[in-house]
Amino acid sequence: MTPVIILLLSAFSAVMALIATIKIVYERDVLKAIIISGVESLFYSIILASFLAPDLLIAYIAVGLGLNSAILLYALRGGERYEE
Repeated sequence: MTPVIILLLSAFSAVMALIATIKIVYERDVLKAIIISGVESLFYSIILASFLAPDLLIAYIAVGLGLNSAILLYALRGGERYEE
C-alpha cells in the first residue's frame, strides 16, 4: 500500500476511535459501553497494524479485545446493566 493510503487509514481509525470513546462516556447501558469499547480497541488495532507494529498489535488484540472485554462482561453479571 502507498504511504498516503496508510496515513488516511490511520487517520480514519483515530477519528473513529475518538468517536467511540465519546460514545462510551455518554452511554447509559453498560453492556453497550463494553461492546463499543471492543470496537474502539479494534480501531486502535488497525492503527497499530498500519504502523507495522505486529508485536504491539498481537498484545493489544489479546488484552484490549479479549481479556478486557471478558473481564468486564463477567463483572457485569453481578451488577446493574443500566446506570441511573
